[in-house]
Amino acid sequence: MADTTETEENVQLKLLINEESNKVVFAEAGKDFVDILCSFLTLPLGTIARLSQKDSNMGPVTVGCLNSLYQSVANLKEQCYWTDSIKELLLQPKNSSEDYCSSIKVNIDDTQPTNYFIRCLKSSNCKFNSSLYLDQHCKCGTGSAMRSVVLKHFREGFVNSDATFLITDDLIIMSNSLVYTSISLLKNSGIVTTSTKEMTLNVTKEKVLDLLKCALVSKSPLTDVFLRNKLSIERIWIFSCDTENNLDTNFQINVELVIRKSHGKILFAHGEQDFADLLLSFLAFPLGGVVRKLGGYSSIGSIDGLYKSIVEFDETKILLSKETKNRLVDPHLAHEYKSSKHILPINQSPAKFYCYYQGESPRQSIFQHKYFISTEYRKDKGKYESMHLAKDNENAGSNEGYIKGPTTYLATDELVIAPSSPISVLLLIQRLQIPLEDLEKKVVNIGMKECVRILKSALTSTSALTNGLSHLLTEVKEE
Repeated sequence: MADTTETEENVQLKLLINEESNKVVFAEAGKDFVDILCSFLTLPLGTIARLSQKDSNMGPVTVGCLNSLYQSVANLKEQCYWTDSIKELLLQPKNSSEDYCSSIKVNIDDTQPTNYFIRCLKSSNCKFNSSLYLDQHCKCGTGSAMRSVVLKHFREGFVNSDATFLITDDLIIMSNSLVYTSISLLKNSGIVTTSTKEMTLNVTKEKVLDLLKCALVSKSPLTDVFLRNKLSIERIWIFSCDTENNLDTNFQINVELVIRKSHGKILFAHGEQDFADLLLSFLAFPLGGVVRKLGGYSSIGSIDGLYKSIVEFDETKILLSKETKNRLVDPHLAHEYKSSKHILPINQSPAKFYCYYQGESPRQSIFQHKYFISTEYRKDKGKYESMHLAKDNENAGSNEGYIKGPTTYLATDELVIAPSSPISVLLLIQRLQIPLEDLEKKVVNIGMKECVRILKSALTSTSALTNGLSHLLTEVKEE
């Protein structure tokens, strides 16, 4: 009887190690490992917050305020959200590059694949479209239920299968096409060849998770994961908030700040629905899109070097296509996420699909032959018809954002968010044992630039509001 035991997927990696310092000089890798590194940039921040807390050899890792923000979503009651599905969308955010990541050899994203449903097509009144949500009966009025449909992926990762790469300890990736590249790296590292050795290893799923954790907080993730098995956390706070020039200068949110006079830090902020939506929306943003909006300077561990490497990749020789490069350096929000107030200008993925079918028409074939939907048109023996993602009544409320108004929300400096009331405020002050005379407040209007500053602070510190709004705290008047 054949052995049916499943073996864990892994990829091979070759390391050049400086024996004197026990550090990785650089690594040699092929498509499989570099696809994994590329996939890090497609992960939504909510997924990163969840993965950073999972069990692995490195243990949980705190990424600025992301973990407390993520826990706030879990703690908010369902009635705070517009629909039952929104809370789950923030706790299990969808990856807009799911079709690319599903084909890489080791994928650590544990988010469940998106489910799609197709209309019954038994009536001419039933439009040929798809849906993310299952209705008990089709909207065409025939009484027929919608049917589950498979979203088929044809992608093959991100980089060309023939390409090989050199990767530095801080995740800068270079094409291995130039002979002098490795010699230059050796010279720059200041070591002689007699103090180096080679190591070949198989990188498992747990090691990839460790690598993600280290990449978020360390400047030497390869050494940390494969040689020392411990983090070398290096907090570098360089607050230059260079951003893209397409920020909405008319965007304004009114917020009341409560500040401790003794050390000038924000204790908490009061705001309405739009302020809470701003903070919660961070969890849906893909990491690569955030780095782009921060001008390539996020100060997140080794992520900036990884991002800039991919920006410099030749989109025809190294990457599979121009679209592939855009998925990494300017990834979109998944099409499930909608907001009437575009808090940050991260575009939404177009919700366009093609349905593959056999037979004379899709209506005749839908229950008779194999069919699936795809995000791309492919020329083969099957037939394709264009279709769009249907709007669903259940999810219509998400056009107003994520949570309901007119409730006022409280956000602490660490981005713990909860509905606000006089009792909750007094209990917070009492729990922290802060004398009332040490508190003062200031009402401010924050624009898009302040939103970006808060986002950057949330990724790199545990004082997102104080660091993000420090330029507004210079003249605080007691009221």
